[in-house]
Amino acid sequence: MYVSLEEIKQAQATLANIIQPTPLQYSQTFSTMSGNEIFIKPENLQKTGSFKIRGAYNKIFSLSQEERSRGVVAFSAGNHGAGTAYAAKLLGVPATVVMPTNPVPSKRNSIVEYGAKVVDGGATSITMYEKARELNQTAGLAMVHPFDDKFTIAGQGTIGVEIIEELPSVDAVIVPVSGGGLIAGIAAAIKQLSPATQVIGVNTEGAMAMYESLKAGRPVEVEKVDTIADGLMAKKPGEITFAHTQKYVDTMVLVSEGEIAKAVAIIAERAKLVVEPSGAAALAAMIFNKTPLTGKNVAVIVSGGNANMKLLATLLEKHL
Repeated sequence: MYVSLEEIKQAQATLANIIQPTPLQYSQTFSTMSGNEIFIKPENLQKTGSFKIRGAYNKIFSLSQEERSRGVVAFSAGNHGAGTAYAAKLLGVPATVVMPTNPVPSKRNSIVEYGAKVVDGGATSITMYEKARELNQTAGLAMVHPFDDKFTIAGQGTIGVEIIEELPSVDAVIVPVSGGGLIAGIAAAIKQLSPATQVIGVNTEGAMAMYESLKAGRPVEVEKVDTIADGLMAKKPGEITFAHTQKYVDTMVLVSEGEIAKAVAIIAERAKLVVEPSGAAALAAMIFNKTPLTGKNVAVIVSGGNANMKLLATLLEKHL
């Protein structure tokens, strides 16, 4: 069930010359605010605007020619859909993306521009998954799962390898968590390369699926998800991602919706980075002191930059 370091290194080879390098950026401002040495991993600058291209490309690349010819299906609020659509375009594979009924317009537009077909999947991650499963079973489309797939997890895990290669002295890595694909991959890589390095996951108080699942000792579906971070809206973590998180992640912390909103504005002002709310969650945990870390070298994953520009303008006006 667990993704090996060899599988993550294979994904790294697969992604060579496909993804955009995102070197760590040291921030004096955030270091001072948090009492740690903060290094941002700016996946908001990645191709398609988020880390999702890593796992999506690795998964589609793994498919047989026969599977590719039938096409792929993904379900996504936006970033995984864009990653899947872009990866499929590069590999010449037809793609369908199941999205929420009212997606962020810019996210939907980018998916269509990459050449994918968009299908309405209802209001929640559960209903979107059900629609994608239906297309998987009835039309024979290969599922490109946003998190609960070993190839997806291995692709996201390449971020962990890059961090260790660039900053071998890293004491902790802070990761935003939704369905768990990102933290599962990063934690698997980090713990197999540098067991002493802490991996800390971040849920928003408006979407606590992984946090509640770890408390329960099994994957559970939360009743309600209500967050401005549309990339963190999973109602239930995956079986595989939960197992990885339970095995490799040191702890999970929570940030409030207000703290995420403020972090988006602070990142824009001080780091000159456009970051969507889900991408700001990990940094919010550090600048609002949600972890016990002090005086440590800390890598913070800024996972995406596909912000709803109207929301971004509102957050900037309110918090700056």
